Amino acid sequence: MKRADCTHLGFRMPGFGIAPQFPRHVPSLAIRQLPVDLLDAAMEGKVEVPGAGYLGDNRRIPDIVRYKSERGTSSPGAGMNVIILDVHPVEDVRIERHITYLADQGMNVCRIHYNYADESAGPGIFSHHGVRGFRINRFFFQGKTRTLYFMGYCLRPKILADCRKALKALDIDPEQPSILHIHDPLLLPLAGKLVENSMPNSRVIYDRHEVYEDWLHFGRISLPLFYEDLAKKWISGTVVVSEHHRDAVHRLFPGSHIIAVPNYAASAMYDANAIDEKIHLAGPEPQIHAVYIGSLNNAADRDVDLLLDIADAVIRSYDNVTFFIGGTSMDEGSRVKIEELAGRHDGRLRFLGYVPREKTVKLTERAHIGFLLVRPDARYWVRTSPNKIFEYLVCGTVPIIRADVDHADRLRACSLIFDREDEDAMIVQAVLDLLGSPEKLKRYMGKARALGLDYTWESVACRYIDLYTMLLYPETAPSHPNALSPMK
Repeated sequence: MKRADCTHLGFRMPGFGIAPQFPRHVPSLAIRQLPVDLLDAAMEGKVEVPGAGYLGDNRRIPDIVRYKSERGTSSPGAGMNVIILDVHPVEDVRIERHITYLADQGMNVCRIHYNYADESAGPGIFSHHGVRGFRINRFFFQGKTRTLYFMGYCLRPKILADCRKALKALDIDPEQPSILHIHDPLLLPLAGKLVENSMPNSRVIYDRHEVYEDWLHFGRISLPLFYEDLAKKWISGTVVVSEHHRDAVHRLFPGSHIIAVPNYAASAMYDANAIDEKIHLAGPEPQIHAVYIGSLNNAADRDVDLLLDIADAVIRSYDNVTFFIGGTSMDEGSRVKIEELAGRHDGRLRFLGYVPREKTVKLTERAHIGFLLVRPDARYWVRTSPNKIFEYLVCGTVPIIRADVDHADRLRACSLIFDREDEDAMIVQAVLDLLGSPEKLKRYMGKARALGLDYTWESVACRYIDLYTMLLYPETAPSHPNALSPMK
């Protein structure tokens, strides 16, 4: 596998000579949320911050705080202005990793969050993981009508006026060179209007999370492609989640610089000691945890029926297995079946509903197997770089996959991977066979953990800064070969 060269940012991993590089002292979530009046005490080692420190070692708090302070002035991107615009949930994993990484590099980063889904989120100024943001809520109508209304709003002058108010509230100088980093195609026309009318010294970066040319509405058209086409002349750089998407994106945006930043897990955010202990203790007797947190909508692309069939068969076959299932996007049929199975199996199938990000991490750290199952008849069957798979790997959780995923050839050594032609009964039996062989399960867990070290967010995140620097300050862009190569 070709790794990104992030050594120009001073990245290295102590004690793992062949592992991907990442910061020796990683500012944890607890450090980022530490009140200012406690920073000095923390630097002197007088304050214990739960969960802080490299690999959970609180004795390293002074080093981590100093590291963050030093990085604020030494990072190639320090002081650069980056404005994130998105329509995603506040806790979207990719956006959260992106924003916190930029903040840890000393960038002036803020988030303008357009929200038409979560009515519990208040409008105006907010802070998430210590990063400033401004939320613009649009809750007109309900259901699909609300979605269609919002899509129209994204094309009207009102969205630009609302964004200017947000920029003013966040004290953003529109004349300063800035990166406008867009995480949703619906907001691309807005970015074009901003550059054309308000922020002439800015550059637009488009983070393309999906293969929208295969994301069809009404059976034959892709609405995201419509918004992309309206704004493509303003897009200076495009970020894709898989190397396999490069060629298609180059055809769509021929004037854009293209990089791949896959959905690898941020290894520093997980408790390595807890994960290693879980693998060490795995065997015939201990309790086995199975986990799936995500979409539970059979009407979309996830195969919820197969997931529940596996859960039912496993719980009936093994007394030591408990399933933890969570998510909010759920069709009525899935809801009825989950409730029926939860009642039948007396606490061994636990439906958790909405699961906060912090709890998802803990559940995955403790799990022995995890699932990503796509319906074989789904129209959206494309090569992907799923957050979930790389999180399973870094947690030593064996992935059970029916999907077209990156690195499938390497994943087969520590996962169960199935094609869309494979029968459900065969998949259920393969999971039963794996759980019936504790030594094989333990071996797969160890291999998953080791493979996860090859696919870390820390090894690719620097590509964002390289792209920003090249577009805003081309005369100072790094010359090392892996920053933006291969370029289209």
